[in-house]
Amino acid sequence: MIDFIKPYPGEDEFSTLKRKVYFMRELQGRLEYAEKLIKMYMPNGIPITPEEKEEIDEFWSQYMTPDLRDLFIDYRFYDVFKKVKREDQRLAYFLPDSFFNSFVDEYFTNPQHSRPSDDKNLYDLYFHGVKQPKTVFRKLYGMYLDDDYKEISLKDAIKRSRDAGEVVLKIARFSSGGHGVMFWNPSVDGEDKLVDFLNGSNHIVCQEVIKQHPELSILNPTSINTIRMLTFFFDNKVYMLSSFIRFGAKGSRLDNIHSGGFACGIDGEGRLRDKACDIDGTKIDYRPQGKCLNQIKVPNYDRCVELATDLTRRLAAMSRLLAWDIAIDEKGEPVLIEFGPSNGGSNFHQLCNGPIFGDITEDVLKELFSKSYTLNSIIKSFKS
Repeated sequence: MIDFIKPYPGEDEFSTLKRKVYFMRELQGRLEYAEKLIKMYMPNGIPITPEEKEEIDEFWSQYMTPDLRDLFIDYRFYDVFKKVKREDQRLAYFLPDSFFNSFVDEYFTNPQHSRPSDDKNLYDLYFHGVKQPKTVFRKLYGMYLDDDYKEISLKDAIKRSRDAGEVVLKIARFSSGGHGVMFWNPSVDGEDKLVDFLNGSNHIVCQEVIKQHPELSILNPTSINTIRMLTFFFDNKVYMLSSFIRFGAKGSRLDNIHSGGFACGIDGEGRLRDKACDIDGTKIDYRPQGKCLNQIKVPNYDRCVELATDLTRRLAAMSRLLAWDIAIDEKGEPVLIEFGPSNGGSNFHQLCNGPIFGDITEDVLKELFSKSYTLNSIIKSFKS
């Protein structure tokens, strides 16, 4: 992709270099990740027919010339989407992860602006009035602070952890995929395990472990199984684009799909779909405790939607495309676990539920192609 970043007519060398650096920093990793995804998904695809490719080409022709389609659109993703699409869904509306991550997410989340907010130690400030796991202590740049941001000692932090019983520690900044998470229980774990984790990063949050609702514990009782929601502020309205539930493999403490867990789509009423999928997109007829997945309904799902919608309005100036992880506690209360201001991903949303933007796909792409600096810079460079 970087080979196509060429000087504009009359552009000085330094300005061209700045654009190249930005594209390398923001796009290269996204494109590499998409390439990893397609290699995982390809065995689970069904090749599209010439007629289907013609339909997809016709859809994209309103935005791009054929040479630009060859540059931007990875048709291998449509082989995967074909296998998961439902009869009422239009294949052309699915967005390849390479395009979504590199241009859609980059434009609507504005990562240079929103990424600094990806810090779990700021949640108590951003989300005041919202139920979250109780903070035991936090570490910022080597300082230990209590839940009210007042300085404490390491000794006090360890004592607070012991008093809380089992706690979960998380790397607070820029962590994802279930990495940088550790559970610590003073009745079975030594203090050295806690101290070793604390020495591994300058930015850590320590929280009490919540107890989840029995209905979701059915999926896997050893992990806190969370609902991943993707919301979108567009045309002065908040859209709940898609949601799925993540649950861990048997015996795992983590629900994350990248840590061996599974994803299952959730319909608009909060009921799970009939099949789950794993990290490589394989559909699984999973029957927890002999129960069909579509017999399980997320308790108070409407309140989860309401929470994510309200918080999207709160943060719309930061990012218009936001990911939310919400758990349901034993009393049925939604609990905000995490949010993603950028790089929320579309892959499992589309595998589980279908085209990420549904009926507003064409309106979204119309704004993207008319206003995205990154996308139009590459198009302009390609034509120069």
